[in-house]
Amino acid sequence: MSHHRYIVLSDIHANLSALQAVLDDIRAKYSPDGLMLLGDLIDYGMRSNEIIDKIEGLEYPVLVNLCGNHEKAILDMDLSHFSSDRGREMLMYTASRLSVKSKDYIHQNMTVGGYWDFYLNGLRILAVHGNIDDPLWGKLTIDSSNDTRYSQYDLVISGHIHQPFMFERYFKCDSKAFRNEKKTIFANPGSVGQPRNHNPKAQYLYMDLEAMTFTFQTVDYDIKTEQNLYPTEIDSFYKERLSIGV
Repeated sequence: MSHHRYIVLSDIHANLSALQAVLDDIRAKYSPDGLMLLGDLIDYGMRSNEIIDKIEGLEYPVLVNLCGNHEKAILDMDLSHFSSDRGREMLMYTASRLSVKSKDYIHQNMTVGGYWDFYLNGLRILAVHGNIDDPLWGKLTIDSSNDTRYSQYDLVISGHIHQPFMFERYFKCDSKAFRNEKKTIFANPGSVGQPRNHNPKAQYLYMDLEAMTFTFQTVDYDIKTEQNLYPTEIDSFYKERLSIGV
């Protein structure tokens, strides 16, 4: 029996209500052969430990489990890449509350480099949190996808920007049969726990790599429950943005 149905999740960001809603939606609609996690399980939200516990207990095989920039920052406590003081303060808050068990999970189960190059269903796939230049902090967008290094892949799945997309790019190559074009598909599932595409619903991607179909899902969840967990010492920006998806 062939395996070709996969769920892609990214940027859960310690939002347990959003993740639970997504998992309930997956169970209602799909029977996936595995999950691909593109990083940033933790931080920004208030339930990093609970997210890792939930991921550890899933019934699905996890084929890809990337460190995002937030896991990497926790591992080495290098805060220099964050663009704001509030981002640095938020990560310090998360680090102070992350359990030894959660830190061990990041060390032992997540791919530190932020990318994974692999073959699946006859496709060469690049899973990356950021982009090919900077797998942890870089932003892969339509504009930056014209880098010819992507042409070696059939499928590139990425996270980090919290905005879903799927498009095809055709690179020049030496292939008479394909009229000297090499197709690469780019897909981003959007963010489960902190979408930034002006849609506050939890978002994920279902891929059928036999039919080559990509189905984007958005799921309602109890935003207020997550917002009510934020203590007063945390910048209100992080809870307020959940209401409008920015």
